[in-house]
Amino acid sequence: MKYYILFGPPGAGKGTQAGAISEKYNLKHISTGEMLRNEIAAGTELGKQAKELIDAGNLVPDSVVEGMIESTFNNNKNVAGFLLDGFPRTLGQAVDLDEMLARRGEKVNAVISIMIKDETIKQRIQHRAEIEGRADDANEETIKNRIATYHKQTEPLITYYKNAGKYQEVDGECGGIEDVRKAMFRVFKGIDRKFMERQVVLDDSLLDKVQMLAQESPRLRMNYDLRNSEDDQSQRMLNVMLPGTHTTIHKHNLSSETVMLMRGKMDTVFYNNKGVEMQRIHMGGDTGVFGVNIPKGQWHTFEVYDLSIIFMAQDGPWSPLSKENML
Repeated sequence: MKYYILFGPPGAGKGTQAGAISEKYNLKHISTGEMLRNEIAAGTELGKQAKELIDAGNLVPDSVVEGMIESTFNNNKNVAGFLLDGFPRTLGQAVDLDEMLARRGEKVNAVISIMIKDETIKQRIQHRAEIEGRADDANEETIKNRIATYHKQTEPLITYYKNAGKYQEVDGECGGIEDVRKAMFRVFKGIDRKFMERQVVLDDSLLDKVQMLAQESPRLRMNYDLRNSEDDQSQRMLNVMLPGTHTTIHKHNLSSETVMLMRGKMDTVFYNNKGVEMQRIHMGGDTGVFGVNIPKGQWHTFEVYDLSIIFMAQDGPWSPLSKENML
């Protein structure tokens, strides 16, 4: 398992970037705030402890938060690793995390920090407060305190992880969201060498392996990258999809997409710009159809009837779908 920590001050865009990173590298994103809400909603023992403390107006202690994190590690076996967001926040938590991972025979692989100036933090917090109607966050003194707290808590952690040789920085003001995302991917490219010098034979053994991983995944799907290197700026992968998989209607504006069905039975469905179904292509079974080329800019989705494994190929590097490319 890989264990990455995402650092950054309020307004740096951690939440914005975490989703794309998690999707690309098959990581489980762990946001401590979201994790607390989920544990409480699920009614777990840890969730009950947290709820009692919060209802009494008390802070949730490190031991409870760390228990939830370890529970998340234990219950997510079929991911490549974890992306921690909002933890650790203090030196004590960093030491506890190292000890927790050491018990598992694991370690923190890297810490990636999105850095922005204090003035930018202030502007972004104020802007977010206006959008979300949070008057308390728009208060000048509140913002100053949040920035001061961040520096007080985080700077010792930066030194801690620098000394361990695990600290990486990304300029959070190098451009727009996509520019920062590309910078993040470049950092991960330098950290993770899993693709290097790998030769892959597409046989039943490989298909069985990725099929098993998909069946155990809560997402009901699994991507398997077929490139030999991150420097390969194309997209070639196996995609395993179980019945019940939901694929958003989407399009690719920069390249056509070739899809070959290697196992299973599914439909490729084309839509017009209003989301009206225009064509349905039955694939697999006794149809005699095992592949389709999807034109550039064509709205489409996949409907899976039996567990299906497809080979997908596209020009250009992978990037998450933008809102304008989803119906």
